[in-house]
Amino acid sequence: MRARPQRREKTHSNRSAATAAAFFLPLFLLCATARAETAGDLPATPDVTYDQVLADPDNIELGYLYALTQIRKSDLLGASATLDRLILLAPKEPNIRALRAIVLYRLDNLREAQKEFGDLMKLDLDPALRRGIARYADELERRDQDTRMSLLTSIGYQYDTNRAGAPNSGQVRTFLGTFDLTDGKKEDDHSVTSMVRFNIEHDLATQNRNTLFGSVGAYGADQFQLDEFDTLDLTAQAGGRFEFGAVFLTPVITYDHLFLDHDSYIDSIGASLRADMRINDPVNLWVRGDMNWIDYDNTDLYPTGDLQSGGDIGVTVGADFYIGTDHRLTISAGHHGFNSDSDWESYVGERVNINHTWLIGGGAFLMSDLFGEYDNYDEADPITGKSDRDDWIYRARMTLGVPVQTLFGAEEWPEALDGLTVSVYGEYYRADSNITNYEYDNARGGLTISKRWEF
Repeated sequence: MRARPQRREKTHSNRSAATAAAFFLPLFLLCATARAETAGDLPATPDVTYDQVLADPDNIELGYLYALTQIRKSDLLGASATLDRLILLAPKEPNIRALRAIVLYRLDNLREAQKEFGDLMKLDLDPALRRGIARYADELERRDQDTRMSLLTSIGYQYDTNRAGAPNSGQVRTFLGTFDLTDGKKEDDHSVTSMVRFNIEHDLATQNRNTLFGSVGAYGADQFQLDEFDTLDLTAQAGGRFEFGAVFLTPVITYDHLFLDHDSYIDSIGASLRADMRINDPVNLWVRGDMNWIDYDNTDLYPTGDLQSGGDIGVTVGADFYIGTDHRLTISAGHHGFNSDSDWESYVGERVNINHTWLIGGGAFLMSDLFGEYDNYDEADPITGKSDRDDWIYRARMTLGVPVQTLFGAEEWPEALDGLTVSVYGEYYRADSNITNYEYDNARGGLTISKRWEF
């Protein structure tokens, strides 16, 4: 006897944690304007107070250290004023001008920053400083484009302790009694993973910051042993980000098609609307509504898969906290309901999520995520008996990414290898239930190498 498929492990966790990081980290970098990347370039220097500067106002080195201190404390406006004063004292000092240009860039004063970068590139600079300035100048030129495109690719290895999501007990409960599984028992496996994703953004010709975006992507996992769980996931997304005063609205339409062992398994189409409001410099509040229709197909592995088809509707509220110059903490909670064609597959539930992103420096990052969910099903499954089903879902993830150039400590690096990043990740997923059929866990870990092209 084989247990019925576990919906969430196959529907929501097909992509690795490292792939998710590759998708979402660029969004954080964009939202962390005036913070993280500036701080990531700072040298390790002692903090300087305003009183120290007042005591020796013409000390250029002291003023420079004070500007670095202000940047570390996210006071970019203050740092800009400090650097403007230092420029008057030492107009030809390249390090001061370079730092001022980067601060202007992070403050979105793009025109003045572009002029400063152009002037700096004409000077006789230290090679390391020139490379850093060139990187910012290239990014500035890219941001000045109305249309921006990027391509992200990765290849990796993954290990799962319970790839099939089989019950921990090795048994399945039915209305006739409890039986030992003869097929689909808990089994570990290895896989080779790969991913490609193309993104495009276009700024609208409006006074406000309004942008349209879209993407198409594919993710695949080729299992070493359990070929019936070979995965191909095709995705497409289109949406926009529109500014209305202090509020940003982001409507998105998504499509997802999942194949298992070359058989069409899940078709999903969804829409979401998110509203963001920046309360102050370190805090962003948001609310998001989601609607998804998930259509399961019958396959040789799961001949009754269509019984799980239905619509999912939910709302989530959250807050982003930017801590210092290199940390973001996101806390969110949501309520959702899944209305299936079968009442015993329909449920309502609550979710909580805590996510932390740390930009370590040198392009390295660490992403940590904790997730919890409770679901109460509408009706007892006729196969398992009279008891209504209650599930408790837990998930913990951690991903560490490091640019290969940083990993090797190379000052000189081939331009063709810029953006090459290695990531290691681990995840633990657990489902507790009052029905033994749905009580299982899976630990996975792996490594990916990814590269991002921008044009």
